[in-house]
Amino acid sequence: MTLSSAYDDVADDYDEWVGAGAVLDDPTFAELVGDVAGQKVAVVACGQGREARYLATQGADVTGLDASGNLLAIARQHEETDPLGIVYHHGDAHTLDGLADESFDGAVCHMALMDIPDLAAALGSVARILRPHGWFVLSITHPCFKTPATGEIVDHVDQSVRRTVGRYFAEGYWDGPGKHRNPLPVGAYHRTLSTYVNTLTAAGLTIDRMAEPSLDTPVWREVPCLLYLRAHCTT
Repeated sequence: MTLSSAYDDVADDYDEWVGAGAVLDDPTFAELVGDVAGQKVAVVACGQGREARYLATQGADVTGLDASGNLLAIARQHEETDPLGIVYHHGDAHTLDGLADESFDGAVCHMALMDIPDLAAALGSVARILRPHGWFVLSITHPCFKTPATGEIVDHVDQSVRRTVGRYFAEGYWDGPGKHRNPLPVGAYHRTLSTYVNTLTAAGLTIDRMAEPSLDTPVWREVPCLLYLRAHCTT
């Protein structure tokens, strides 16, 4: 099987952008994941390994999977430099081939589901690899406030900044915000919030918690930039 990814062409730039060899520092993600010591955890669309390294430092037995061979090569280089016992697979998030049924206590997908074309296939595969009542934590750009048509306006009275959104119901591929941060990628797949919730439910994943953290910027103090969910497998 030959796999390729838009991230193959920008792997080095992406690694530098997120922090070469860095461990993910995301309090909201950490809170939703919780105590993973001794658990077997899959990282779907693991990229250059930031989330995998975080989970491994917390005592998890971690397997990462990504479609980008170039990002995986970088992740493996970081693993050689600072061994944490992480195993990386070159694979498709739609199928998670190579990951056995009911073989993981938990799974994560950090800032990647909006890059994956077939949401139902990806979530169905996540449910397949989870053990009964296994957990899943995901984070995405907020589907309500990062739509295919967005902008910012400045109040002429108090100079406060407000977010404008449009084309919320226009689901499908669009050149997302990263497209304009040359040379970093890439477009994204916009979906409504209800599509995310209903597709999780159809896959047998029940939502336990949601988080919408405020960020310390003029716009993102007013509305959330990111959406986090924790779910569990209902079987």
